Amino acid sequence: MLNKKLKTVERFLQYLQVEKQYSPDTIRAYKVDLEQFFESVDSKVKIAQISTNNIQQFIQNLSRKKMSERTLSRKLASIKSLFKYLVRQEEVRVNIASLIKAPKIPKRLPNYLSNAEISSLLDYPYGDTFKDYRDRLILELFYATGLRISELIKIKIGNIQTESGTIKVLGKGNKERIVVFGATASDILREYLKQRAKCEQFNLSPYLFPQFKKSIDGSMKSHINVKTVFNIVKKYIRQISSDEKLSPHSLRHSFATHLLENGADLMAVKDLLGHASLSSTQIYTHVQTKKLQEVYNQAHPHAK
Repeated sequence: MLNKKLKTVERFLQYLQVEKQYSPDTIRAYKVDLEQFFESVDSKVKIAQISTNNIQQFIQNLSRKKMSERTLSRKLASIKSLFKYLVRQEEVRVNIASLIKAPKIPKRLPNYLSNAEISSLLDYPYGDTFKDYRDRLILELFYATGLRISELIKIKIGNIQTESGTIKVLGKGNKERIVVFGATASDILREYLKQRAKCEQFNLSPYLFPQFKKSIDGSMKSHINVKTVFNIVKKYIRQISSDEKLSPHSLRHSFATHLLENGADLMAVKDLLGHASLSSTQIYTHVQTKKLQEVYNQAHPHAK
């Protein structure tokens, strides 16, 4: 019976890939979540016989293992999506998972770098090798544009407009958006492209950051991977900060925080970040409030 359930999962994942055009990373997460769920259900129980109790027990068991609310919420969302699909396919009558409330996810203040730390990071004494030029551009683009790591690795040279200082990127849910970069990033990009042109093995790659390893056919058609970029950013951040929580995403947080600190409109920052709703951007207002409280406590005579 488990095999039949897993075949249903495979059909659902194929639907997500073909119809919804979800990214490979998202599909992998769905696969892990759903296989884990079905392994927790008695193998004799058919999908149509699964109850809210089965789902609640699954979530509760994971909670006892100290799994975070964010992860629990994602796993529940995967189950809800599957049952929504099954209702549409008329394989079950009701989406029983929709009756279960997701765990409340506590809002955490984003980790970001101060202006001084950003200056130290971007003014770091980089070398003159091709990899040094690449690393410098990766760091600059994260801070200059607020890109997600998944967006940065897939940038294609043909989608960069140096005259207008814009890049068309593929964001969450395969939605295209435009990000903006300034004069500093433009100069670093121009120098990087000069160095890249000297590397003949990259000429066939459409990506701004090709992977170094060749494909089976001997070409360089693939882009740099997430792990490589993550390690590059961590390497340089460790040179200027001992905070291990800082990551590539912290540069995106720094981008948003510094814009707001300098008077940018919240709606404009929302669009620059590619957020679907304003609620995702509003977390940065907490950062502003925290900073204002610190300034008040240090400067106002009645604060102490």
